[in-house]
Amino acid sequence: MGYTAKVDRELCVSAGACVEAAPKVFGWDDEHLAEVLPGAEDATDDKLLECAKACPATAIFLYDEDGKEVDLFA
Repeated sequence: MGYTAKVDRELCVSAGACVEAAPKVFGWDDEHLAEVLPGAEDATDDKLLECAKACPATAIFLYDEDGKEVDLFA
């Protein structure tokens, strides 16, 4: 499908679940908040969905190819 991930910096609590699960997709910025890394578009939709669901702060949002937000728990 080609999901795009975004991290809401206001919600991120730096738990690190995303970085641990997908270190080529998520990393830390200068403020130790999670960020989407360059090349993240190569991640599978399943991996992005897994990471978004694992985020304890629900700070990861996924969008489909049309820019519509993906319902993580549908």
